[in-house]
Amino acid sequence: MSTNPRIYLDFNATSPLGEPAREAIASALGELGNPSSIHAEGRQARDRLEEARNRVAGLFGRPREQVVFTSGGTEANTLGVRTLGAAAIARGLPRVVVTSPIEHPSLVAAVEALGWERRLLDVTPGGAIAVGSLAGAGLLAVAAVNHELGTVLDPRLIANARAAGVLIHVDAVQAAGKQALAIDADALAISAHKLGGPQGVGAVALAIDADTASGGHQERGRRGGTENTLGIVGFGAAAEAIDLSAWPAVVALGERLEAGLRAIAGVRIHGAGVTRIGGTINAGFSGARGEAIVIALDLAGVAVSTGAACTSGTLQPSPVLRALGQSADEAREAVRFSLGRSTTAAEIDRVLALLPDIVERARRHRA
Repeated sequence: MSTNPRIYLDFNATSPLGEPAREAIASALGELGNPSSIHAEGRQARDRLEEARNRVAGLFGRPREQVVFTSGGTEANTLGVRTLGAAAIARGLPRVVVTSPIEHPSLVAAVEALGWERRLLDVTPGGAIAVGSLAGAGLLAVAAVNHELGTVLDPRLIANARAAGVLIHVDAVQAAGKQALAIDADALAISAHKLGGPQGVGAVALAIDADTASGGHQERGRRGGTENTLGIVGFGAAAEAIDLSAWPAVVALGERLEAGLRAIAGVRIHGAGVTRIGGTINAGFSGARGEAIVIALDLAGVAVSTGAACTSGTLQPSPVLRALGQSADEAREAVRFSLGRSTTAAEIDRVLALLPDIVERARRHRA
């Protein structure tokens, strides 16, 4: 194991808890009260929660009344899709959902849970979702930014859905904090721990209400159960602290890393040639297993991944890369590097110095 300070390049899995969130949570730790209670302690908790709701609404760029707090991005996707599914049925729209084969596992599961006919949009070898026909559909469910590739959704797809009268759910978990969320969607999902907030809390902005039997009165009956007040307080602080003007610096570091990766023989960049958010580089190392590179980098003090944290440990190759036309063996050669605001140029240079030897050893081992 390396004795050097560890380097963290797995921000798409989770980001470090930022100081604003840490301080906000610490300031609320000693407070008592259920935000549904009407006594002084309950009212204080409610004030904390609603202040955070205002801050998260600001990140969404939407009215505070639309913001529903959840346990994270997975539940936000589930609640968004379920709500729009109920609304589509109430409106008499077709029970047909359009999505893509490169979505996050949580969105895939939410779509499958509807039990509707599912239509998959085409995806180019570079990872761009084709702007296909939405005729005869009731719901579109896609991500604004892909979790493995960092590719950005073509806004024309949203415009086509709106013109066709199709309800729209957008998974914005990997977009929040990196781009403005000015997305014309009926439901928009985000997660706190991807942008400097705590794990275990997220939100969905719902422009449409529908009866989904939440099981409780909380969140205006849209999501039952006592709210995670401490998590929500931290979420609000993290949301307010977001500075989109700082993201180009992360993009530049990602470009520095990508240039160094391209200099290694037999490396391909997945998503190259397609508009990407920056800071996410998915690289295939020909002749080497991505898992072997991840383990070797970990032993050298660097944290990266082979793909979505929600599917870590699976023996199956990435469905995202398979959808791009990669063979199962090629998909298993991938490593995802994802950067954040605390990433430094020195860290990137250190990783690039480590990789040639690690890749060579991984290739020898596979051979």
